[in-house]
Amino acid sequence: MRVDRDRFMEQGFLVIREVIPADRLPAMRTSCETILDRKKVVWARERQPGDPPGGVWETARQPRVLMEIPGPIDEETANVVEDFWVADQTLDICNQLLYNPEPNVVTPMMMMCSPVRDHPGGTGWHRDVHPIDMAPLAALQADFLENGPRYTQWNVPLYDDNVLWVIPGSHRRLDTEQENTELLADRMKPVTGGIPVELRAGDGVVYSNFPIHWGSDYTTKLRRTLHGGHAIYGYYPELGFAASLAPW
Repeated sequence: MRVDRDRFMEQGFLVIREVIPADRLPAMRTSCETILDRKKVVWARERQPGDPPGGVWETARQPRVLMEIPGPIDEETANVVEDFWVADQTLDICNQLLYNPEPNVVTPMMMMCSPVRDHPGGTGWHRDVHPIDMAPLAALQADFLENGPRYTQWNVPLYDDNVLWVIPGSHRRLDTEQENTELLADRMKPVTGGIPVELRAGDGVVYSNFPIHWGSDYTTKLRRTLHGGHAIYGYYPELGFAASLAPW
């Protein structure tokens, strides 16, 4: 499958239809429910004093199942990795966007789930940029425009999903005055220029981590969405140096 890299560079994201083919969706859903059932046992066991019996499953706004840790993935559920994370089509798309023949799976392989009760506003608008181990945003954007993306991330729903909103092109610039005004007033509702990303089951959105985006209302509507990313480099999450950084 050929993808429009120029559009990705301009808009900050691409919608890819049938990342998971329709004939593989039933098996993918079955495996993901098996993984979730295993994680629910862990969450119940690790619940804190005062938590409900289900622990995180009952308290989180968006329960997230991490799949790269030991336990969830075995022979029975390996198709979740094989049919998405390292599928030929997935890696080929990342290859085209990253200009890297061997893109690495670098961020937690996770599944984002619907909560047991509604959480209006979701995450609020944000960029997936943090100061401890990344350059200032303007420098990241300049590097993106000069050299292309070093990282791409995905949302791939197993059921129809329009939770993700994005401001197209915002990965190329800093926040505007109007955006700052609206976000300071209320970052938990739609803002000017933001659009929902409409995905059917099995579709995917691949996007830069720099755009202003929003995981909007988290409701009890059934949601099982795979999330994570690929990069030109390996993943080594060692932030021990942060203890030696100067205070703000």
